[in-house]
Order: sequence, then C-alpha cells, then structure tokens
Amino acid sequence: MRSLLESLRRWRERRRRGRRARRLLDELFRRPDLLSGTSLRARHAGRWIHLGEEVEDGEISRIDFGILRHPRPYAFSRQSHKVIEYYTYHVREGRVERRQGVNVTRARGRDDE
Repeated sequence: MRSLLESLRRWRERRRRGRRARRLLDELFRRPDLLSGTSLRARHAGRWIHLGEEVEDGEISRIDFGILRHPRPYAFSRQSHKVIEYYTYHVREGRVERRQGVNVTRARGRDDE
C-alpha cells in the first residue's frame, strides 16, 4: 500500500511539473524580448510540443520543446519540407537555444510533398 501511495505522489508531482512547464512555454511565446534572436514568433505559439523539463532546487530550470515547420526553399516555390526543430528554454537565464533541426521530408528520401 505504501508503494502505491508513493507512486501516486510521484505521478501527481510529474503531472503538476508538466503543467507548470506548459504554462511557462505559453508565457514564452507572449514575450517578444525572449523570442528575439531566434526564428520563433508569437504566431508559433500553438505549434510547440513539450518534450520534457529539468528541475533544480525545486524549480523548473530548463524546458525542451519542438516545433514542426513547413518551410519553402524559395519564396515562390510550391515545394515545401517538413522540418522538426528542437529548442531548449533556459528559464532561469531567460534564453532560448535552438538545438537541432531535422528535415523529415529529406530523411524519408523525398524532396517535396
């Protein structure tokens, strides 16, 4: 019984921490000062995917998230690619770092859709 209660407490804490991280990501996309210097804009707010968070001293210090984009290689091109970009939001530092971009379309051996 004791391990069941401990499991429930851990689950509840992870859930609470996840909700807090998602709220912080929502706030991030309403802060142009934090988005400056990145390719992220407020219009991308509905497209992020929460991938995880790290906690230090009981507070969320880092949040990992991704965004799926459909960029066009040329302004008038009908061709588009699906690109997943991975970011880290360093909450304490107030800084967003782009970690990696993966062109899913080309990874599948295709060049357009």
